[in-house]
Amino acid sequence: MEAHSNGSLPPTALGTRSLIDRAEYVRLLEQALRALGYEGVAQHLEAESGIPQQPAEAAKFRAAVLTGNYDTALQLLPAVAADPSSVESSRVLLLKAKYMELVQRGSTGEALQVLRHELQPLAVQQHVLHSLAALLLRSPHASAPSSPAAGGIAGSPGSSGSRGWGSTPALAAPSAGSLPVAPEVSEEQLAEGRAALLDQLHDSLHDSLLIPERRLEELVEQALLSQLDRCPFSNSLDQRLSLFSDCQAGPDQLPSQPGQVLRDHSSEVWAVAFSPDGQWAASASKDGSALLWAVTASGRLEGARPLQRQATACQLVAFSPSSQLLLVASLDAAVRLYDVGSARLLRHFTVSGQRPSQPAAAGAVTAISWFPDSGRFLAATHKAVEVFDARHGGGGLVHRLPSPHAFTYDVLVAGSDCLITVGQDRKIGFTRLSDGRTHLIGESGTVTSIALSRCGRLLATNLTDSRVHLWHLPPGLAAVADPHLPLPHSAACSNGTAAVNGSSSGGAAGISAAALQAAPPLHLLPQLPAGLDPFDQLPVVPVLEFRMGEARPSRFVLRSCIGGARSGFVACGAEDGKLYIWSSRSGQQLQCLEGHSGCVNAVAWNPALPWLLASAGDDGTVRTYLAPAAMQQ
Repeated sequence: MEAHSNGSLPPTALGTRSLIDRAEYVRLLEQALRALGYEGVAQHLEAESGIPQQPAEAAKFRAAVLTGNYDTALQLLPAVAADPSSVESSRVLLLKAKYMELVQRGSTGEALQVLRHELQPLAVQQHVLHSLAALLLRSPHASAPSSPAAGGIAGSPGSSGSRGWGSTPALAAPSAGSLPVAPEVSEEQLAEGRAALLDQLHDSLHDSLLIPERRLEELVEQALLSQLDRCPFSNSLDQRLSLFSDCQAGPDQLPSQPGQVLRDHSSEVWAVAFSPDGQWAASASKDGSALLWAVTASGRLEGARPLQRQATACQLVAFSPSSQLLLVASLDAAVRLYDVGSARLLRHFTVSGQRPSQPAAAGAVTAISWFPDSGRFLAATHKAVEVFDARHGGGGLVHRLPSPHAFTYDVLVAGSDCLITVGQDRKIGFTRLSDGRTHLIGESGTVTSIALSRCGRLLATNLTDSRVHLWHLPPGLAAVADPHLPLPHSAACSNGTAAVNGSSSGGAAGISAAALQAAPPLHLLPQLPAGLDPFDQLPVVPVLEFRMGEARPSRFVLRSCIGGARSGFVACGAEDGKLYIWSSRSGQQLQCLEGHSGCVNAVAWNPALPWLLASAGDDGTVRTYLAPAAMQQ
């Protein structure tokens, strides 16, 4: 260790509170310098300080993982693992990566040996082995179905299995001809996958030996995010926060200044929404009309275009994730699909309201929600939840899904594989489409509507007594995987056909057997082991509760939203015509806005212009609010 010029040793702790270990700090600096490309400076710092970034074993292990030398990484694993129990889980991760890269290179024989003799003895779950085995057949280099690669992979009768696998039935590997070919993975994708693997391995390794990648950057970002948490009015999408001064923002950052009052509807307005790209707005009214506006860069809604006008009330609108399509739902069980650019009607769907094994009974559409691929959407009535293919020329109903509630009020698609539902039973339902697992969480009252943040981590529930609850959802619950994966555990329509406008059409087939057997592409398959299941980490109680005045029973369905920069705010209208804004981090009420002369039914926050908010009310108006700071620019 180097000495100061006066001969004394440098302090072992740094900072005004002496909370920073000096040696660790120097190691982080060396890592950061290397990440920035200053290898020579990092080496000079190591020599000058006498503190190496990491021991030789850890450096070799890291290099082995990042270069795909998995045999070397497996040999070094015991020396860098945090404890003996973590060795096994890390071994599975490394072997799985080794297997997948062998498959990608076309070394199916070697891959099969890894699967049989290295992965299987580690007691990997059977469904995981099945998924891995399917990759062999999806590979462009797949063997014929009659080859040894197609059967007897996981402890089939008579094979040499261990740890109880000898009695396990063989993997039901589908024939190669029934599976789509896995896409080629580039060297860049391999490098990204190896870096992600190293990040996963860090949880099982000694931090003192192997520093997590870009750790100093992560700590700085944590400090910046902590500043944002302590600044409740921060509402800027600019990610370039200064390192030289603390974050400061005031109430003028929030949309609190009245903007437009749009009176294009002739009756109560029940819904308002912005497109994901922020360039469009839509509304639906009791008068049977739905309107589409263009949103200008200054936050004005202009050029109202009527999408439909009918005798039946329209109550819901939903833009596709691509912002190119718009759904409008009405009380006559109809859902209409429009092209946003031209405002042209593309499709007409009818939600039958039919549950499996029950007679059909049409009813009002209570929920519409898109899947991430912008090709499928969900529509629900009180009695049924149905999935439609928006791309089908006739409008194809492809699935009827079970609902965990006897009477369903609202449904949301969360990511690619999860539905969030609420009903009359005071419960929030989470259903995973890939395996049919359902988990129910109790609420303190009846929930009439729900809203999900864009990041998928925050859920707002509107209760019938003028309360809004905010729930923190576990990471991975709303993840977006391969958008084209099927829904294997949902109920397809009978005879493989889809009901269109209440009739049967053979044009939209149900899920094919080949689709059910298809495994995701190599680079989209989750890492093994899968880690904690998000369904096992669902919350028990909400983190925050917001009140709109005095708690009293409501006769209306009020729809809140989560918005602003970094989903920092929750907004909701009330029966008294006021619009409330709270901090999603602290729960503090930040604004109470006047405007409507009747109940505020819905609010929407523009995702691209965080200083723009819109509301829809019983007074027949759509109103906008803008942040004073934005209006001054």
